[in-house]
Amino acid sequence: MTQDQEFIPTPLAADLNGTFSPALVGNEALQRFSDFLKALTIGAVDVGAWSIGHVKAVVEAGDGFLSMSSTTEDGKVRTKGELPSVDEWTMTVNVIVFGPDADKLESMLMDKVDAVLPGSKVNVYHAEGCEDPECFDPFCRRPDHVHEDDCDCDSC
Repeated sequence: MTQDQEFIPTPLAADLNGTFSPALVGNEALQRFSDFLKALTIGAVDVGAWSIGHVKAVVEAGDGFLSMSSTTEDGKVRTKGELPSVDEWTMTVNVIVFGPDADKLESMLMDKVDAVLPGSKVNVYHAEGCEDPECFDPFCRRPDHVHEDDCDCDSC
């Protein structure tokens, strides 16, 4: 059994950090971070995601911790946790969607950071591994991989 390329998810993982000046009280910070996750989810749809696996983020600020998740195309965000008054913060974002290519997804992330969390620093993690454009195995981690078609059928 083989998988069509379109059914392979596009992942995105990034760390963000920033400062609010002046500091935002907990509810204001929660709203700002929720707005970002919503914008990220809707942005994924705008760049071609036809299915949202998940868009998740974890925010740490002082003694506070916030977990957020969105799994619907309208960007509805669920949150768990609390944030105190927030000045310095860090966020880890994890996105799994189906449809857009990784470059479009990363570009959209940067646009949403600029729009909702301006001045934030972003570190996007790039998968190391197979760079063969003919290999559609999402688990291939062989950097020297060269796709060899050893099938005798006419459809490969």
